Amino acid sequence: MQNKRKNHNKGGRMKAKTKFLKMYYKLPKEARTELVIDYSFSPKTLWVVAEEIRHNTELGKKLLISLGYK
Repeated sequence: MQNKRKNHNKGGRMKAKTKFLKMYYKLPKEARTELVIDYSFSPKTLWVVAEEIRHNTELGKKLLISLGYK
């Protein structure tokens, strides 16, 4: 039987997107509305950042790097 895990990474390293989203879903819902980044003079809540990352947008990729996820 083949391993069907989508996020199976060589060496056991988690992708930055997966790592961020795991952290995000562990937070209380109230914390998700806090401002976390001012990227290009446009403040973003954690919820907006998570949506950008979840949908694999270019902005989402930049935000991951800005937040220290590589």
